[in-house]
Amino acid sequence: MKFGIQLFGILNVRRGDPMATLRALKDLGYQRVEPCIALGEIPGMEQVIWPIDWFEAHAFDIQKLGLEIVSAHVFAADYAVSAPRIQRLAADYGIRQIVVKLPQDLSDVSLHQASLAYMRLADLLAEVGSQLLLHNEAEEIARHIAGKTAYERFLALCLGKVGAQVDVGWVQVGGEDPVALLWRLGDLVKSIHYKDFSNKNGQWTPTVIGEGRVDTSACFQFARAMGIPQIIDQDAFVGEPMDDLKRCLSALQTRTQERAHSVSYLNTLDVETGEVRTLHRFEGVIEAPNWLKTQPAILYNSEGHLFRYDLENGRITPIDTGLCDNCNNDHVIAADESQIAVSHSGKAEPWMSRVYVLPITGGEPRLVTPNAPSFLHGWSPDGQEMAYCAFRQHESGMEVDIYAIPAAGGEEKRLTGGGFNDGPEYAPDGRQIWFNSTRTGLMQIWRMNRDGSGQRQMTFTHRNNWFAHVSPDGKRVVYLSYGPDDLQAGEHLPNMRVELWMMNADGGDPHRLLSIFGGQGSINVNSWAADSRHIAFVSYELIRE
Repeated sequence: MKFGIQLFGILNVRRGDPMATLRALKDLGYQRVEPCIALGEIPGMEQVIWPIDWFEAHAFDIQKLGLEIVSAHVFAADYAVSAPRIQRLAADYGIRQIVVKLPQDLSDVSLHQASLAYMRLADLLAEVGSQLLLHNEAEEIARHIAGKTAYERFLALCLGKVGAQVDVGWVQVGGEDPVALLWRLGDLVKSIHYKDFSNKNGQWTPTVIGEGRVDTSACFQFARAMGIPQIIDQDAFVGEPMDDLKRCLSALQTRTQERAHSVSYLNTLDVETGEVRTLHRFEGVIEAPNWLKTQPAILYNSEGHLFRYDLENGRITPIDTGLCDNCNNDHVIAADESQIAVSHSGKAEPWMSRVYVLPITGGEPRLVTPNAPSFLHGWSPDGQEMAYCAFRQHESGMEVDIYAIPAAGGEEKRLTGGGFNDGPEYAPDGRQIWFNSTRTGLMQIWRMNRDGSGQRQMTFTHRNNWFAHVSPDGKRVVYLSYGPDDLQAGEHLPNMRVELWMMNADGGDPHRLLSIFGGQGSINVNSWAADSRHIAFVSYELIRE
């Protein structure tokens, strides 16, 4: 995941060389920054709230560090007067979100008057592909007007033109449930600021994010569901500032794989008409449907086990996988559908996955890849070979590549090099292997000959594309696509807004089929039906308790 940091707090305690601070933040793992920029004088705060001239002189230096300036908090005495200058700021530096505060006078009359200037600024920003967002303080949550918080009241007055950047910590201090407020605002929320507070004897005290009263897990899941930037806004520190910010980042990074409170839907899609049919609703998480070609059934995994869903009667049957009781979503069916191969790791070593083969009806597994981690994705149509993604240590460090191995076991062969390579799948004729790689920047779909020669990039979209699945007739390829902004190119995370795309097998006519809430688990394995017209996929819903 990509996480940002609002610069006010850290620059306030580390006054001096801001570029050195920015380099330190990059080294900690932050990818985005939100600077505070002043159109006018703010005496004594020039190192914290940068004068616009200073920002413009250093903006490209900041970007050269590898830090994205995705948003900027802008201060101006009169937003109506400053609107053209703010518009140029957004356009010149590609700032997609301009953040402002509410007016100091929170009376209803004042809010009505201010909303006109804010909407005008929002219109100007929209012309250059930017958004105007409203940040909240605690007092704007505590103050109520016409049955709403002043913050919500002002957003309503702006008629949907102004989005919300919700500071969940200040919402908590203002007396509201941050998660409830997020869901009330819904699509208006375009960014989340994380602060956290502890409360002793009725006194709110700033603390490290994840260690206070704010339900950061629930806020995080909301942000993932909406596909919006997430920004740490640590104004006060309990220890050494950089140590605190490292703990803040770690608290959020641990939430990237959380799958709690999910409902799963097993669906089919007609790729010609676009018709979606939902087959079954599951409490909890299911993943990676395999559509059998010779039987009316779909296989999937859930909580480390495999299951069979019968299309004729909806019956669900567990498959005995023996010692492989912690299977992930990388399972592949043999061409004759007599066997299934799985990726399994012992619960004591959850990352050390190995590939096993067992009868498709269940039985004792046979180990294929003694080396770990190995994540299966492909089985050649002739049954002789398997392809998988493997993490292996080399002289240059840990590298992630595609390997092939005889299905009966034996010596593995490395097929790729450079970038992060994953998702190998054999074409129906067995002559080529499709895979995805970051070697040109974003994750893209590639194709190579079975022996690793002739590697060729097949997608060129400004998105992260994963898991190419070739139709049984070899004519079309379906793949999973993430937006470029919310995660690293080598990540394929759950609980995100994603898209299913399709192209011809020669790379032509790439187009979106549909958007879903899903990601990891939605379509990890080949799920084409035998008719080369329908696919199965899993979508998800986060349930609020």
